Amino acid sequence: MSANIRIRCARASCLWLCIIAFLALISGCNSIRPLSRANPVDAPAHAAIRAPRHGAILGAPVAESSAIVQAQFVDDAPPTLPPAGGLTFNEAVTGTLIADPRIRAGFELIMQARGDLVTSSLRPNPSVLVDGLMLPTRTVTPAQTSGPTQTDTFLSFPIDWFLFGKRAAAMASARIGLRQSESDYADLIRQRVLTCAIAFYDLVEAKELHHLAQLDLANLKKVEAITDKAFQAGNRTKVDLQRVRLDVLKSEQSVRDTASTVEIAKAKLRALLGRADFDPAFDVSANLDTPLTGVLLAVDQAYALAQDSRPDIESLRHQVAKAEADIVVEDRKRYPEVTPGFGYTRQFQGPALGQINADTWNVNLIATVPLFNRNQGNRLKAQSVAAQMRFNLDAALVDLRAEITQVYQELQTAEKNAQAIAQSQSKSAKDVLDAITQSYEIVGGRTYVEVLEAQRTFRDTNRAYISSRANYWRAVYRFSAAIGKQIAP
Repeated sequence: MSANIRIRCARASCLWLCIIAFLALISGCNSIRPLSRANPVDAPAHAAIRAPRHGAILGAPVAESSAIVQAQFVDDAPPTLPPAGGLTFNEAVTGTLIADPRIRAGFELIMQARGDLVTSSLRPNPSVLVDGLMLPTRTVTPAQTSGPTQTDTFLSFPIDWFLFGKRAAAMASARIGLRQSESDYADLIRQRVLTCAIAFYDLVEAKELHHLAQLDLANLKKVEAITDKAFQAGNRTKVDLQRVRLDVLKSEQSVRDTASTVEIAKAKLRALLGRADFDPAFDVSANLDTPLTGVLLAVDQAYALAQDSRPDIESLRHQVAKAEADIVVEDRKRYPEVTPGFGYTRQFQGPALGQINADTWNVNLIATVPLFNRNQGNRLKAQSVAAQMRFNLDAALVDLRAEITQVYQELQTAEKNAQAIAQSQSKSAKDVLDAITQSYEIVGGRTYVEVLEAQRTFRDTNRAYISSRANYWRAVYRFSAAIGKQIAP
């Protein structure tokens, strides 16, 4: 009778433990607010990327290129070659977003953060114990008794992750880590687009300066031919001819130097496009004479916009939130590990006691006792890390103010310089040069010094025009990147 009561009690305890284990398995993490998408673990990784919002500082073509980036990562298709007429600015940006290996490497950080989220969401595995007890070393009979041989099978499943919210806290921290990785990826795109913009206009400026150097050389060669003809006729001295030839040699050196600058600028832009091949036909297409369409915001307005739009500032805010979530994670770890279990025992009583074999059920509960180790060190460290992240955010906001002021001043100065040097001035300098050169052909007309002065004025005016325009567009995109928003189409 007592044996039956014990069996019924054991079965009731086993049923109670089964219910607890079942509830723990299906509970999940209901106390944590889910992500905006239905299943944060199984949803496509590209849905989490907010690169178009942060990277679209250069207009719609950049935003559209984000979709190309996603397809490129999935299909791994080779980038298309540039058109025969040279890359436009938007095509260069699109090519950078598609093929830049640094962007592709940065995308893998999102996948790693997703792996951390998956790991944090996994429930612990149950454990199974199978043993054999009191195995005889000699023949057992009722006359020579021994403890009856028995076998036990135990199934255990930890529940402290559910009871104390350890899994929920870990998932909350991993979710914030995923958002941080997305912000870091968006900031990488922002920086690479800015780098591409600067490299693009460096190349455009280098090409224009090289063309200017070629025009300068052509003009000097024309003057050399005029001087040589006049020298042969006895109207110019040999000194005049030698001076012209020395200036031609200097101009030829300038042409070679500017040609080298063009090739270096091409190499930098090709590296951003992820191209290691040699393509002598590689070129860009741009017009520096386009209107100055940048919108210069006030410093305070730009600073307020940058605080809300900059992905690196958003990443720092996520770092603060994750550090605070990690405090909860480490705090939950101070609670004990609780592992209930139930099992089945079979006792072989025939050889030892001369009775029938017996079957029984067993329940147990294993729990650690946090007497000495309550995770004090990691809890203290997590609090310090959270304070450190808050200080880093404050420092970044201070630096952001200085950066906004700097790019504002650069854009303001570049705009004034570009407006001050109009294209009509370059045309006027060319007209003066042509008139003086024609007068130089006439005996008793302009002197070579006057021709050289007109040549210098033409060269300096055009160089200032080209550099001011290129500086303006570089300043526009620096200002756009600094505030994280587009200010020019």
